[in-house]
Amino acid sequence: MKIFLCSLLILAAAVLVYLPESGAAPVASSQTLAEIHSKIAEFKDLLARQTDSEKIKKATEIDEKSKEAFAGGNPARTLKLLTAGIAYLKGIEGVDIDAVIQAGDPNTPLAGAVNTLYNDSPFGILGPYEYWMSSPEVISKEEINGLMSDLGVKWVAEMPFELKNLAGDMNIYTRVGTFPGMLPPDIDYGRYLPLLKNQIASFKNRVKYYEIDTEPLGGFSGWNGHADKYAEFLRKSYGAIKAVCPDCSVVIGGLPGAGVAVSSKDSNSNFLHDILKDSNTGKYFDVFAFKQHFHSLKDYRIIKTRLDVYRKILSDYGVNTSNMPVFLETAIYAGSPRTPIFKLPPHTETEQAIGVVKTYVYALSAGVTRIYWNGVMALYKFGGNPNDPFNFYGLVNNKKNDGNSHKKLAYYTYKKMVETLEGSDWKHIETITDSDGVFVCKFLKSGRRIWVAWNDNQEVRPVTLNLGGPSNAKITMSVPKVSSGNKISDYGSAFVTTTSVTDESGNLTIWAGLAPVYIEEGR
Repeated sequence: MKIFLCSLLILAAAVLVYLPESGAAPVASSQTLAEIHSKIAEFKDLLARQTDSEKIKKATEIDEKSKEAFAGGNPARTLKLLTAGIAYLKGIEGVDIDAVIQAGDPNTPLAGAVNTLYNDSPFGILGPYEYWMSSPEVISKEEINGLMSDLGVKWVAEMPFELKNLAGDMNIYTRVGTFPGMLPPDIDYGRYLPLLKNQIASFKNRVKYYEIDTEPLGGFSGWNGHADKYAEFLRKSYGAIKAVCPDCSVVIGGLPGAGVAVSSKDSNSNFLHDILKDSNTGKYFDVFAFKQHFHSLKDYRIIKTRLDVYRKILSDYGVNTSNMPVFLETAIYAGSPRTPIFKLPPHTETEQAIGVVKTYVYALSAGVTRIYWNGVMALYKFGGNPNDPFNFYGLVNNKKNDGNSHKKLAYYTYKKMVETLEGSDWKHIETITDSDGVFVCKFLKSGRRIWVAWNDNQEVRPVTLNLGGPSNAKITMSVPKVSSGNKISDYGSAFVTTTSVTDESGNLTIWAGLAPVYIEEGR
């Protein structure tokens, strides 16, 4: 959803002059756009007065590269290229223009390799570097990588132009789509397919999952109203990717999801119907993806409702989803976001933290394979709106929003969740109880059982588990018992942990409340 909401930025005049053929919308603040436009004017003026043929050739290459960076949603690189180009045309010494041109080139092969150890891990982060477009002075990309390592994240969903920032042991899920100068729905496949193959060839040793133009139904997508042409685009992209990387997986463009209204006849469902009308289309993707945003903590169960609707449609068109991976992009906010359409109640840091565990555990129990939480660092004035929910999803507070810069409770809760559940048998998660607001499911990790339990009712309720005989169990609260992450000085002592003993029959009773608890059987 974020990629297309960013198109709300007012780009029509100056940007379309600069990029006459591109329909991609960058993610940039109005201040950054103004700076880009100023640099463009200065660059064009210097180029017009240049007579050295070699400098004109290099400057033209910079011009094209800056257009590609802008069309790809990377204003930071756009500014870097234009600034270097201006210095080069002015004859300033010390400008290595070839190094500037090559830096960050998505066609340069990626270093590193797929981390097969945690290839099946469900713990992912979406767009960890998106904060860079509005708040690069708040935190560095290296610090973001350090946070993800500390969290235990094993997967990152990121746009191709940011992949070089990732640590070499991180698994990557990225998006591919149209290139500069190609606007859906009418694609010049003679140009597009060779470019796509080159991109896949550059990434294939590091990236194995490619989503085909996310949110094809998005309000600012060129595919809206052209499901048949998106289906064609999906089929042709699938063929190109598999020709270069047979073991790569193709992900259908993630269906957007906002609010809690969903049915088999809503716009997302109808678009999916239309994509699948050609019975062969279901053969041209390996992974299903969808999104869920703009919902409150109490509505976390909408994830399963949405997935059930989509699975029924896929099944009706002969797509077997029983063994098909399912990717989800989502998050719960902290604070008081406001939107013109959705009435969202304020959430405390504690409520967001509770949402971390309920989102992951409930989605996994419903059959979602991997969940990408929407960001590490909170965004700032997303789409120019300080109240947009995307400014409230991050696990780390952005001081530009409210003056506070700290890891939220959700950060520590996410870390504890990964620490507790990573390495589980993800294919065999068993729901024990799901009724009257009480939810309990069981994981199996290294031969030991781990239960996660919570109760959505205001009053605590007893939950009894049978461990099969006399035993003990470690019970850990999933959320620290403080009101904010800025009150945590020691992660090791932040969570309340107790040990309980079963009765002679192996029964263990706990009192479950709103915050989930982990129950780990003794060794």
